[in-house]
Amino acid sequence: MHLIRVPVDVPGAEYVVHVGEGALRHVGRIVPPPGPGRAAAVVADDTTAGLFGEQVIGALAEADWRPRLVAVRAGEASKTLETTAYLYERLAEGGIDRGSAVFALGGGVVGDLAGFAAATYLRGVAFVPLPTTLLAQVDSSVGGKVGVDLPRAKNLVGAFHQPTAVVADPATLRTLPKRQVAAGMAEVVKHAAIADAALFRELEERATDVLALDTALLTRIVAANCRIKASVVARDPLERGGLRAVLNYGHTIGHALERAAASWSLLHGEAVAVGMVAEARAAARLGLVGSEAGERLAALLAAFGLPLKVPRGGVDPNAAQAALAADKKIVSGGLTLPIVPGIGSVELRGDVPVAALAEELQRILA
Repeated sequence: MHLIRVPVDVPGAEYVVHVGEGALRHVGRIVPPPGPGRAAAVVADDTTAGLFGEQVIGALAEADWRPRLVAVRAGEASKTLETTAYLYERLAEGGIDRGSAVFALGGGVVGDLAGFAAATYLRGVAFVPLPTTLLAQVDSSVGGKVGVDLPRAKNLVGAFHQPTAVVADPATLRTLPKRQVAAGMAEVVKHAAIADAALFRELEERATDVLALDTALLTRIVAANCRIKASVVARDPLERGGLRAVLNYGHTIGHALERAAASWSLLHGEAVAVGMVAEARAAARLGLVGSEAGERLAALLAAFGLPLKVPRGGVDPNAAQAALAADKKIVSGGLTLPIVPGIGSVELRGDVPVAALAEELQRILA
């Protein structure tokens, strides 16, 4: 087994992201217990539990963990305080203590939910994401942001809780529907757009190979994206210095769309894709950037089969505007918005009025 190791140098909470085909089969060796017979909870949704649960439980048991599988319903609707309370009960029943660990086996929902439970149970226990979706492997599993949703908006209740390690196995991506793979590529494109012009060009040239799930290529892409995010997280681990806001490119409008889509029917990556295009156009209308970067961005997203606009009737316009107005980043009617003046570079602008984004949101929903 060949692993690419990406260090995340968060002060006082350093860890490594391990990326490689077959990594799940060896997770117990990659993340050994701190002592024999330590309890471990493997939180999965009812889909990933069936696909990978037995394999992960077996790999942990072989390494002398004492693992227990805890399943929740798949989907964003599970990312709630009610489900968190359910997890607390299962952790208590399983004997989880401060020498134990919570492994999150699944996509972003499972990672956010299990991570939040790990951050708050016993005031914090070890947390190990095992991301099985492309979106989670390149984005949500790195950085320590965990949380749950409230009816008003996404991620209003949360914490920063850095993982002990991350284990990403690109082989799991073969189990995903094409739509899920495409959604994950939205975050890959985002990272390349804000930080890596060479990666962006490679994506333009090899989009077909990516969609064909070339494992060697995907392993390199996942590792490259983890390096980009790790470099940002290490310098702003608690999102207090402002730098980490560059990772929100496309997310302000994207989150509003996602929240207002019927029954969470718009995938996160799809919403972010539309959000990036809309925010690029808003920045151009405000005279902050030219149009070239936004045009390349839109073309690459389209090459991966991602939407550039929301189908008519797919999102409630009033709910989207309300979600935008409730965005937690808003301060005194404005927000700090990342913009891309050229592919591979990003700037933070603190003078972007929410009204300008509301106008762009209205245009894409008209």
